[in-house]
Amino acid sequence: MKNWVKRIAGVMALCIFATAMAGCAGTKKETAVDALKKKGKIVVGTATGYYPFEMADKNGQLVGYDIDVAKALGKELGVEVEFQNYAFSGLIPALQAKKVDVVIAGMTITDKRKEVVDFSDSYFTSGQAMIVNKNYPNVKKWEDLDKPGNVIAVSMGTTADQTATKMFKNAEVKKFEGSALAGLELLNGNAVAVIHEVPWVAIYNKMHDDKTYAVLEPFTTEELGIAVPKGNPELVAEVNKFVKKYKASEDYKKTHDYWFVDMKWWDMVPAKK
Repeated sequence: MKNWVKRIAGVMALCIFATAMAGCAGTKKETAVDALKKKGKIVVGTATGYYPFEMADKNGQLVGYDIDVAKALGKELGVEVEFQNYAFSGLIPALQAKKVDVVIAGMTITDKRKEVVDFSDSYFTSGQAMIVNKNYPNVKKWEDLDKPGNVIAVSMGTTADQTATKMFKNAEVKKFEGSALAGLELLNGNAVAVIHEVPWVAIYNKMHDDKTYAVLEPFTTEELGIAVPKGNPELVAEVNKFVKKYKASEDYKKTHDYWFVDMKWWDMVPAKK
């Protein structure tokens, strides 16, 4: 009799334990990935004007390499993609304020940025180069620019901003809210050069080669990453899984060649000159 009582008590204890565990599983904390899939969309922060990563076409629609990357990420997660456009310097604050879920905007992975946001693995390798006003024909390297009276234009908050501020001791570094305004300063003759990443320099020079020339030999090497809010390891892992899969796919090469090699998109954007 006692043995039967012990057996029944043991079975009851196991049932209680199993029920408790099921209850714990049912109250599992929702991850950022779970929240995105439940919401059915991912909000992506970007900054137009960075050719050919993110820009507006003739109809005002967002197009570019990063736009395609974001759409591929949305497809991988099984959610829609919504874009929110900011000045580049406003992207990390928007991410911190949870106005966007991720930032895909040609953003370089740096130690300083990693203090306030997390990054995916690199999805693109780039570097800083120069586009120069033709009124200054003898610029061959960045040191040629570092002279009193010279103005170097950069987009505020970018690694070009950080690099130029550190490198130039004699020239004046002027900071603008976005690449377009920095470029306009160059075209108007108010700046000797713009420091920016190689793809933007190459494209912007193609647009305005009647007034500019490019020095495309990069003087930095930079890895671009997808920024996510600090402290979201599940989301970082999910994005890294996407980056690895995407970089190994045929779509990756097709997208890269379309935006950086074939230039078939050239007539999609507004008049260049």
